[in-house]
Amino acid sequence: MGQADPDELSQRIQDLERRLRVLERMMKTGDPTAAGESMGQPSPEVLGLLELPDSLRKTVMTLQKLGEATSQEVAEKTERTRTVETIYLNQLVRLGYLSRSRQGRKVYFKMARYY
Repeated sequence: MGQADPDELSQRIQDLERRLRVLERMMKTGDPTAAGESMGQPSPEVLGLLELPDSLRKTVMTLQKLGEATSQEVAEKTERTRTVETIYLNQLVRLGYLSRSRQGRKVYFKMARYY
């Protein structure tokens, strides 16, 4: 992996800080809607993503960026093997986070609902 651009790193840190503030507000109130829409309020389904293991969360977040992709395309982004990604993607389908469709010989995965 190459070195990240300092501006990109700064933007990522700011985004993480914003997300942490949202989560802190939700934890203090015990109400998942307490952060409000203006803060980019995550849906209850997004909060469910927080409970996933890091490996599955990385797969879901990668697929969310790609929109619709094969396990090979996801594997190229996550830098894991296609076999591992296929296992993770199928597990996420069983959990209801993703849907799968076949187009010829290829199987495509996409988000099952908005996150």
